[in-house]
Amino acid sequence: MRKMKIGCIIIGEALTYSAQERKVTDQNLSNCEQIRVPVDASVVEKVRKIIEPAIPADCECFFARASSESEAIDLPDADAYIAVPFQVWDIVYAVLYSKNKPVVFSVLPYKDIWSYGAVYYPYFVRDARKMDEYIGLENQVFVSKDPQDLKAILEAIQVKFKISHTNALCIGEAMHEPFHSWNWGYEIIRALQAKFGITFRQISSEKFLELYNNWDKAFEKGQILKEVANDRTRQDQDTEKSEKMYHVFKDLIQTYGADAFTVNCVYSVVHTGCNSTACYALSKLNDEGIVSTCEADITTMMNMLIVSYATASPVFMLNPYLFPEDNTLFVSHCTSPRKHTYASEQLDDVNIYPYFEIPELPCGLQVIKETGPVTVTGLSHDKMDEMIVIKGNIVR
Repeated sequence: MRKMKIGCIIIGEALTYSAQERKVTDQNLSNCEQIRVPVDASVVEKVRKIIEPAIPADCECFFARASSESEAIDLPDADAYIAVPFQVWDIVYAVLYSKNKPVVFSVLPYKDIWSYGAVYYPYFVRDARKMDEYIGLENQVFVSKDPQDLKAILEAIQVKFKISHTNALCIGEAMHEPFHSWNWGYEIIRALQAKFGITFRQISSEKFLELYNNWDKAFEKGQILKEVANDRTRQDQDTEKSEKMYHVFKDLIQTYGADAFTVNCVYSVVHTGCNSTACYALSKLNDEGIVSTCEADITTMMNMLIVSYATASPVFMLNPYLFPEDNTLFVSHCTSPRKHTYASEQLDDVNIYPYFEIPELPCGLQVIKETGPVTVTGLSHDKMDEMIVIKGNIVR
């Protein structure tokens, strides 16, 4: 996935001294031209020192200027723009917004500067909202209140950018959620692409089994037993097939250039055809930065993408069992990453067991989580248009 490019556009050529600067320089307030000063290199450098710390990691940024309609038309392309308004008419903002990218206004503090940019940009913000609403377009104009807020807005835009540039790969048939409808499962696949811009590719279970059975590359066998704290599988269960599945998945992910991955495991012939589960493979892929879910659960994959991109951390899917009298959720699923963040080298302990749903197969994972604060999210399964985000605490 390519990096998001942000253009910081300094708009206008003039500003007025702040009240403090007028006192220091003893300006003649009756001379309008004397207190109208150019946006020179020192002002640009001041803007740069404010903007650069707010640029999210793993983004490219360039600085440019525009003081006329023509200059705005000829600005370089970017995936998002920061507009720093000085003295200019709002037609320049309209041209910038016509590039159909998010525009974030970052206004220098009143104590530092005064300019007509502060007069005209609020008109543009108002009019853009009205016109977008009338035409039926998504409004993408934002106003940041300070550098910390600018950073938060840009990080949110970066999450959206990453999602819209995500390539997802699904092995097997669509999950029959929500409402236990196969038709709706395929409609959710369509919604994933239409609503979020994700590129989606799918391989049938039968084609995957053919690829799996014909895959004969060498790999280090027995690695799984070096990684686990306790092996509680049966002696007759072959965990090497779980390792092979990981390597086959990884090959396919590289072949398709996938950033996200899911497999229909329980409700297809993948598990029984390979004589193994996908749990170990999915755990390792999530640790490696490939957001991966089981059961071809497209909605949960979308939920995990949002949270993973926003936190630079692997996340894991759960089924919740609610006990209201205890104010407790019991949560479980077949797999989980072991890392807490992508930058961390610390790994949670993991035990392996016979797979609970089909005990003849290896292997189910028990990843031991630390007690303490946790964030729980859920994306609406029917329309993927609402998210719940709650604080929790792991107690056991």
